[in-house]
Amino acid sequence: MEAFGSAFARLPYFNPLMMINRSETCAATKLSQCRFLGVNMNDISEKFDRPAEYSPDLSVDEWRARKTVIEQVERLSGKKGLPWVPILSKYEIARGSAKKERDWGHLLFINATTTRFLLVMMFPDECQCGNLSHHDYDALTKYHANKLLCLAKYIWHTEQPPDWIRAIYLTPRSGYTIPAAFVQWEADEADSGAALGTFSHCYHIPTASLTPSLTPSEIERIDAVTKRDANKQTPASVREAVTAKKGEGKPEVMGDAWKAGVVRACAFCETMPKSGGKVKLMTCGRCKLVQYCSEECQKKAWPAHKHFCKKSADA
Repeated sequence: MEAFGSAFARLPYFNPLMMINRSETCAATKLSQCRFLGVNMNDISEKFDRPAEYSPDLSVDEWRARKTVIEQVERLSGKKGLPWVPILSKYEIARGSAKKERDWGHLLFINATTTRFLLVMMFPDECQCGNLSHHDYDALTKYHANKLLCLAKYIWHTEQPPDWIRAIYLTPRSGYTIPAAFVQWEADEADSGAALGTFSHCYHIPTASLTPSLTPSEIERIDAVTKRDANKQTPASVREAVTAKKGEGKPEVMGDAWKAGVVRACAFCETMPKSGGKVKLMTCGRCKLVQYCSEECQKKAWPAHKHFCKKSADA
């Protein structure tokens, strides 16, 4: 996308947020695009109208589970209230911010007001096999719901702020079934989520009750992604409201499956590190958003990357 975008970078009206990617994994980019270009322009439903092999960022099982949920939400939201639009099928808060498997969020919906969200996390079946990874689902779901809401509050602090987020986790045993109350809501209970009280694994978090969850490193990356300038710095009070204190904010998960490190490819040649992570990728020191396997690849990538690379104004 950077190489393609660089061809238009010299046009006077060019903005990196004009580059729509249905396989985008950066939540900061996607939320910014929802208000810059509109929610419908960011609808990823079409991604699930084609065969699974056209979505290499998802496994076949992940693709099928998300397709099932998207079709359900479309049917349910069409009966009552504003429609919910899927905008991310798998995401990290900002590009390059996910360090562990637990740092990936799953399927995210937004409505036309861009102030309300639905987050659907999809995990393997729960069991009593002794694998600690099968007991972390509640913690991971709440963690990602708070993190996404913190992101929305941070990037939209001068505009219409987010209202709430609803989160749920599903497993194959449940058939990935969404309760109607999770999608539909009445105005008098929108801020309380009272209708979800009878459903398990469902959470309603209003902005006033969010848990600060962003790290300073993530905030620096968010600033670089959204191209903040020196005249539009985020107030310290907003930063403090969404930043987790040292030693806090991370989910209490014990399973090895969620502790596993994220393996990334070189942003230029797409070479993967050797098994065991012995070849460490180097991160761009300016934007901290992309990684390269060598200085040579970084130099070759610069003509395209320079149009998107920006150090955060608050750094």
